[in-house]
Amino acid sequence: MKQEPFDRQITVAQNRLADLRRRVEALPENERQGLVVEAAEELSVSLEELQVASEELRQQNEELATARLRAETERQRYLELFDFAPEGYLVTDVDGKIQEANRAASSLLSVSQNFLPGKPLTVFVGKDDLTAFVTQLACLPTLGRLEDWEIPLRPRDRKPFPAAITVTTVPGSHGKPSSLRWMIHDISERKRINEELLQSENRLRSLSQKLLTVQEDERKKVALDLHDSLAAVLAAVKYNIEGALQLLRNNGMDKKAVPSLEHALADMQNIFEEVRRIYMDLRPALLDDLGIQATVSWFIREFQKGYPHIRVENEIEIEEREVPAPLKIILYRIMQEAFRLASRHSQADVIRLSLGRRKERIEMTIRDNGDGFKAGQPPEANLPRKEYGLLWMRERVELSGGSFEIESLKGGETAIRASWPTPGVPSPPTGGIS
Repeated sequence: MKQEPFDRQITVAQNRLADLRRRVEALPENERQGLVVEAAEELSVSLEELQVASEELRQQNEELATARLRAETERQRYLELFDFAPEGYLVTDVDGKIQEANRAASSLLSVSQNFLPGKPLTVFVGKDDLTAFVTQLACLPTLGRLEDWEIPLRPRDRKPFPAAITVTTVPGSHGKPSSLRWMIHDISERKRINEELLQSENRLRSLSQKLLTVQEDERKKVALDLHDSLAAVLAAVKYNIEGALQLLRNNGMDKKAVPSLEHALADMQNIFEEVRRIYMDLRPALLDDLGIQATVSWFIREFQKGYPHIRVENEIEIEEREVPAPLKIILYRIMQEAFRLASRHSQADVIRLSLGRRKERIEMTIRDNGDGFKAGQPPEANLPRKEYGLLWMRERVELSGGSFEIESLKGGETAIRASWPTPGVPSPPTGGIS
């Protein structure tokens, strides 16, 4: 029961008693007895009504006290949560003047908690970042919420630290913001870990690139050894067998030896061709002697000997001098691997290769009309589990500073595209690929 109706009841009771008093005083003495009885009854009724009203008022006061206690408990709980939260929390007005601050915020800013209220947050922003901070602060009332706003903060008597800030606008009357709530998180450790991860990635990239360089150097060395030693010996043996055969034919000696020598010569020719294939596969001498264009033409001819049912179309629109030396072996390896995958897994009968410059980038594209990749799956999922060709190509391209992508079209055509920025092709390390 509210106080106002209770006051009205008291006033009504007082008025009724006053009226009875006037009526009693106006009557003769002998007639007042009946009116006194009536007044007593009236007074009793009024007292009962007042007693009921008083009980209702008491109950309401108790409920109000309970509600007030509950509200105070919740307020105290909020204050404790706010004050002891592990993150730094601030409440400011829309101009950035601090109204409340918790312990974590005072610790981050290296000042006492009582010092912060009334101070502008800009005193903890460095001169170099002040303009950007004030500009963003002016936009906050219209944004409503801003997350992960990264800006350096300058604590008192300590070096600045990188902070990630989340700001929420608190609406007030008439829809206008009344205050701003700030959550401040010191991300120094996160920055340090990210920097270490980046350095580790760079070291890993450098190590992988050196590993590929060493691998190419070893391939080149083995190829040269096969070419200069074993191939030379095989060529001499082949020449001697041919000479022996010629003598046998010319001098009419034992003809039974001729078939054996002819078989030996054929075997020697096969061995010679196999050795030549091995050292050309390891590192084609054409690449160093004549360049990438001649190597591409030779590779296509050799590929079609092994896969005569696959037609190869090529389009080279780049000058030899435009291809940096370190990139030539990478282009050759990507072409070699892409053709191998297409011939083994795609069921293609046409492969198209193009090499040229596209918007200041050197780009190689290899397309085939095979089965393509299943939609919605990564390309690697369409190959046997132990097939790492696509991953190998991507790694090789990206380690050399390029970009790699695979496109699968509805008609079954698959395109492997690798490109490198012409100014950004890395130079080979000392003793690296030549």
